[in-house]
Amino acid sequence: MTLSGILPGCILLSCQDPEQIKRDQYFTEGNQLYLTHCANCHQPDGKGLADLYPPVIPSEVSKERFFCVVKNGLSGEIEVNGKKYNRSMPANPKLTDLDIAAIATYVYNAWGEDSTYVRLDRVRESLTECGK
Repeated sequence: MTLSGILPGCILLSCQDPEQIKRDQYFTEGNQLYLTHCANCHQPDGKGLADLYPPVIPSEVSKERFFCVVKNGLSGEIEVNGKKYNRSMPANPKLTDLDIAAIATYVYNAWGEDSTYVRLDRVRESLTECGK
């Protein structure tokens, strides 16, 4: 095969939209982070665990709230789909803002209606606000 036979394919592959590339990177990393930090309770499919841990339903919570809960945890009773849960969610202080952006990208793309990535500046701004 000659270089001219390879070149058109290489050019096509390098012309991917940078936003789509970033979304794919965040999604892939977010999947791994979700499996490591969230799936034990919320399950790999995001459906929760019986009456103990609620499902992850992106349409029921704003991204800003999601960022804060992932970082800072949650205690007290919550209601999801008419079902009440009263288990505390521990804080995840070791997760970086970028980790949270990746997890949110995964969750909102896998089980929500998003098709873009969560921008790091949005996570940072929200985490600053949720402490107030």
